Amino acid sequence: MPEYLDLSAVEPMTELIAFSQELDLPPTPEALSEVAETSREGSTNAHPPLWRPAEPQFTKAIAQYYGVSRKSVQQWFQKVKDACPWFTETDLKLPDERYTPLCIELMGGYRTSGLPFEAWKAQLWEQNPELVAAYHASTSQSQAADPPATAAITLQESDVPLPVQEIQPLNLTVVDSTQRLAEAITRLNSTLQQFVSNDQTLEDALKQNATQKGSRLGTELAIAEMGSMMQATDSARVELAKKLGLLSIPADPPQQQTA
Repeated sequence: MPEYLDLSAVEPMTELIAFSQELDLPPTPEALSEVAETSREGSTNAHPPLWRPAEPQFTKAIAQYYGVSRKSVQQWFQKVKDACPWFTETDLKLPDERYTPLCIELMGGYRTSGLPFEAWKAQLWEQNPELVAAYHASTSQSQAADPPATAAITLQESDVPLPVQEIQPLNLTVVDSTQRLAEAITRLNSTLQQFVSNDQTLEDALKQNATQKGSRLGTELAIAEMGSMMQATDSARVELAKKLGLLSIPADPPQQQTA
């Protein structure tokens, strides 16, 4: 069974009645009604006395007794865990989420003390030196039992020679290809010049052929145009001679009568 604390030293103090708000537990942004209820947390004035229930209680019951929100009760629980590290969580809270009478008494002591958290914690440690000493002793033993692991490298001399494979020499022959490269470049330039010359010759032949075809086509067009003009002139002469009476117009042949 865990050893209960002597909470007589953390009862509300008369000189701190003037505290109007708890310094370490500011009201949470909840409903306006809950804010009004918790606005004076940390003060001993107009609040229920310390609750020492005989049975574990849920968060709702504790909040209703002190007239605060459930969030405030959960914050008190965290403060108790920080202030009393010698208690395990099972000493303070059951698996069904109910708080033990010990935890409820500690939370109520913090609630009604009117002290900031650090001052309340220091007062608890001063009033329970045996629990504090046992906690420090267990912490030291735990650290001694689990020393930090360090990696150590030990160098040992060895007389066993390391096997080294022989490397076969490489026979390399360097061939100077500068002359062959120059000859290849010369042949390439000659081939390119021949291509240029052939292209120019082909272009000149095409131009000459086009000129010849153009001249022949122009001559044929001129001859055809002259023939058309001569035919038109002859027709005009005949028509003019007919109009001047120089040519007789043959009469239509008589029609034969049928018997």
